[in-house]
Amino acid sequence: MSAAPSRPRQVHCVRSYRGLRGVGRFALYATLQIALFSVPPAALGAVALLILGLGYYEGLAWAAWLRRSWPALLIALGPALAAIPFKALTQGAGTAHWWPLWLPGLMRSARFFLVLSSAAWLSYGMSPVDLRDLIARLLKPLGKRLSGGIARAASLMLAFLPWTMAELKRADEAARLRGSDPAQRPLKHLAALSVPLAVRTLEKARRSAEALSLRDTGMAAAPFENAATSIAASVDKARRQ
Repeated sequence: MSAAPSRPRQVHCVRSYRGLRGVGRFALYATLQIALFSVPPAALGAVALLILGLGYYEGLAWAAWLRRSWPALLIALGPALAAIPFKALTQGAGTAHWWPLWLPGLMRSARFFLVLSSAAWLSYGMSPVDLRDLIARLLKPLGKRLSGGIARAASLMLAFLPWTMAELKRADEAARLRGSDPAQRPLKHLAALSVPLAVRTLEKARRSAEALSLRDTGMAAAPFENAATSIAASVDKARRQ
């Protein structure tokens, strides 16, 4: 009687991860957010290089992230596009005149872009559940209810990032099918993206509030019901417009 053929051994490849975790990662992320909105424009490049270096060291493919997230980055360009000093440019003003007029809007877009990139770095090494548990532990002296609510809100914000990117892609495809061209009219294309995204986000928030009020017995239902009613009214108003 011949022996049964042995099955080949399965080898599971696990991606090695090198980088900060837990409290250290969250503390560095919080420090980056403070730096983004407190450093002068001349030092903003150093913060950008730090975020870029952190992601590169941990294996985050920034090029792939840019390709996936370009609709959100287009929205980040909104302040810079809106602040272009067209009047000064059409009058033939020199750089010394129009550059200071454009710099504030350009810096707002740069800070917005770095907020998105730092959030991508945070989520690369920390899941929404990990973030929720960490914030709940850090804010434990505030009480179980308050710390749990803040931790839940932060984890939901992190979990909503992939959903927001997917909705931005859908809105971009729909706008292009209607004839919108971001290369010719970027501001009009931005408006075409913003309206459906705002409506879907409000609807998503309403449903999430209802689900949380039903599933989480530790949270009061009334605030969520009031928030859901207010959001539903905003959604209906946006749809009518």
